[in-house]
Amino acid sequence: MELGVTLRQGMDQRQLLLPKMLQAIEVLQLPTLDLVARIDAELATNETLEVLTREDGSDAAPRPEDRATAAERYDDVDVYGRGAPGHGRQVDGDGEDRFAWIEAPGLSLQNVLLEQLAESSAVDTVREIASFVIGSLDANGHLRLTIEELTAIFGEAAPVEAAVELVRSFEPIGIACSGPRESMIAQIRGPRRELLARIVEHHLEDLAMNRWPKVARDLGISVEALKEAAAELRHLDPCPGRSFETNAEVALEADVVVRREDGEWQIYVDDARVPLLQVSSSYEAMARNPATETKVKRYLKGKIASARDLMLAIAQRRETLGRVARASLERQRGFLERGLAGIVPLGMQEVADAVGVHLSTVSRAIAGKHVQTDFGIFPLRCLFDGGKGVGSDARGHGGESRTSIREQLRAMVDGEDPKQPLSDEQLVQEFAKRGLDVARRTIAKYRNELGIPSSFRRRSY
Repeated sequence: MELGVTLRQGMDQRQLLLPKMLQAIEVLQLPTLDLVARIDAELATNETLEVLTREDGSDAAPRPEDRATAAERYDDVDVYGRGAPGHGRQVDGDGEDRFAWIEAPGLSLQNVLLEQLAESSAVDTVREIASFVIGSLDANGHLRLTIEELTAIFGEAAPVEAAVELVRSFEPIGIACSGPRESMIAQIRGPRRELLARIVEHHLEDLAMNRWPKVARDLGISVEALKEAAAELRHLDPCPGRSFETNAEVALEADVVVRREDGEWQIYVDDARVPLLQVSSSYEAMARNPATETKVKRYLKGKIASARDLMLAIAQRRETLGRVARASLERQRGFLERGLAGIVPLGMQEVADAVGVHLSTVSRAIAGKHVQTDFGIFPLRCLFDGGKGVGSDARGHGGESRTSIREQLRAMVDGEDPKQPLSDEQLVQEFAKRGLDVARRTIAKYRNELGIPSSFRRRSY
């Protein structure tokens, strides 16, 4: 065998993704709010890209009559998308800023407690330890340090217990306790305090497992008396610090809107928050001007090309998302009429074939997107529930989507007699009456996914 280096010439075929194709794929996957952030980032770095403005200097935004026209057909819009409403502050006729009426975000738990500490009449040594205790609370408002551990930190002579008791006297009641049970007990008031404290301390697990008769026997009271006591326990907060969490949930924003107009479903892409974009005419003129330096021309042409690629990607996103959403929702008419219970089995490949795109394009188009319907806002992905129905016969005929089965299961449980709840076997029989062959293990699986406890735990005494 000889070793050596040789040169060969050959041809092979491979697919390469150009930067503009990669950008189009990236933009297609972005939900509307993320797309707006992507545009803001491009506007900050590309001086040739600008937001289209009206003659009065305000950002271009669709008028109400324009929005109504656009709602009739999602594709009857300008190639670069509809404009976003102005982001300026709203001012009443008398000049008052209405944003000033909005309540500021709540203070943190530590700030609220420190304010109460500042107003207390405790001596400095107690204040110092109490401040440390406040800073040691977890997100639930519990103090995981023991009195012994605090004593080891501040010394035997330090008024540790007095400082802890001071913090526990602050609002909300239950703060600085060692755990959920202790926080609940600290909040109990009234003549039945001893009974409620015994329930919290010894019988919460039995109540969670629906063992009402057992708890009533142990306490020497009737089930009805136990129900009255349990009703008082529901007002106790085991984690009083959670109400001060500052991470508010982000409200869902619909990317696709469905409305019934004149008896017909109108489906369109809601990109009203996406600003209208254009390439700066002054920079375009500078790039074409023969007097402009070559280096500057090259730089401007690159930026202008980047701006146009982004605008084209946004237009392609709107078109593709609209086509995919329309094809999906046209096959899910039951969903538009009855909500999740009306979803039928649907695979992404079926929609991809109908639209004439690759399966991955459908997956990217619906990723993170939501649709607004008469029943609320739902992820577009919930429309796709596989190609085979649950409860079909041996040949795969019939059946319904997993989502529909889950919704029917939820409705059956909601409508059952609480004193005689339906067992999993009885739920199987209920589905059989509807012509659906659903296995018992499937019922148990979907019940767990919905957070529905077993029939024993659902039973009301």
